[in-house]
Amino acid sequence: MKTRLKEAFDVEMALGKSHFSQKRYQEAFTCFERAHVLGQFHVLPHFYTHMWMFFIGLKTGNLNEIGGQLLRMPLGIVGSAMGKVPKGNTGGANVKLTSTMPIPDDLKQYMDEGEPEK
Repeated sequence: MKTRLKEAFDVEMALGKSHFSQKRYQEAFTCFERAHVLGQFHVLPHFYTHMWMFFIGLKTGNLNEIGGQLLRMPLGIVGSAMGKVPKGNTGGANVKLTSTMPIPDDLKQYMDEGEPEK
């Protein structure tokens, strides 16, 4: 993961964890979605975003999110390793696994850095 992309990913993850520790689960989830967009082309960062979304599902009792993340964690590892991820997908169980999505304007500057070289 290139430096600027890693820094942006780390900021979103730290903010998400801070919200999580304060039981602000919706705010945390939004940060993890943004981190997912940034990290989805990299195996471990991609996995970590799904792991934290899973934790939010547990804390909120959201069975759809729990089940969705249990599916997404292993699929995310494989998808990242193969470079086959739907660009811009936010990673929550509320979106289809294969849906590409618009990338937030403030994250676009990092995206070319995050994709594997072709």
